[in-house]
Amino acid sequence: MIKKLLSITAAILLLVALLPDTYGGDPGSVYIGVNDSERYYHRLKNLRKNDPKNAEISYKIANYYYGKEMYDKAIEEYKRTLKLDENHQNAKWFLSKSYISKGYYEKAFWLVRELIQKNKKSPELYDQAGELLVKMGEYAASREYFNKVDELKFGEVDGSKPIEALSRPNRDEWKKYF
Repeated sequence: MIKKLLSITAAILLLVALLPDTYGGDPGSVYIGVNDSERYYHRLKNLRKNDPKNAEISYKIANYYYGKEMYDKAIEEYKRTLKLDENHQNAKWFLSKSYISKGYYEKAFWLVRELIQKNKKSPELYDQAGELLVKMGEYAASREYFNKVDELKFGEVDGSKPIEALSRPNRDEWKKYF
């Protein structure tokens, strides 16, 4: 009888000792995946309350809102992040994505242009800018951006002979818009 009682007590003590390592809802202390997004959100809010000048915490809160498709709140938090750290490239990118989701194409375009100024070799940024210009009805300007995408990805300058490659990627994708 005493052996059973001792073994049950030992099992309970072992469970209590290992419990903090098995719960994955608190990303601040345990590095297992986040299972409880509300708890994660409140943890981030508490962290920001303790360190209001930390841009990364605001960025993570903005990403939380973006993931929940709460774009208005995400825009506010991305702007807050950029006030704290004006060179936060990821915050600018996701702020432009949030603007696109809300239909603010011109604001999104100018954010992408700022990103292009710092990352001139990124074809994804030029492609995004071209797509935004198409949505705004600026087809002639978008053509320049799509030409730059072809140049960066495939080495193809507008009007030149394309560089031969072993695989033939889908070139001139932009022409379907004109």
